[in-house]
Amino acid sequence: MSFMRSTPRLLHDEHLATIATLDAVERVLLSRRGNPPSAGDVEAQRTIVKLSRLTEGEMLSHFDFEEQHLFPMLIERGDGGMTDVLSEEHDLLRETGQELIAASKAAAESGFTPESWRDYLRLCGEMVERMIGHIQKEEMALLPVLEDALDPDADAELAALHQG
Repeated sequence: MSFMRSTPRLLHDEHLATIATLDAVERVLLSRRGNPPSAGDVEAQRTIVKLSRLTEGEMLSHFDFEEQHLFPMLIERGDGGMTDVLSEEHDLLRETGQELIAASKAAAESGFTPESWRDYLRLCGEMVERMIGHIQKEEMALLPVLEDALDPDADAELAALHQG
């Protein structure tokens, strides 16, 4: 979908970047269910770092922006029916994200054991599944509503807030 307003377009671009990271997680990590990656497995290490950065930074700021700035506006306009569901999903994704971050940090310090690798892959699978479903909901419901709800001034203000 093509968006005329800056705010939905920024969120859409973030969704695309997230999907690219999740695709790498599926391709590089989830596709090899066997032993943990070796210290020399640069592609796996890079993917783990990308997922950690996504989880610790971009994902949380994206959720916070929506919850603090967009959801209240939509509720006030009477378009808030979806905000409860999206907020609940944010909470679940934050929980999974915190577990992923902790597992990544532990592995960075002492490496993965076969058991910690299985747990990490389980968390990765949960994150991929939940995040893809969440993004689909936002793309189909949230972003089109924003496209219609925002006037040029509100859009410019929100886009600047999100980028700033």
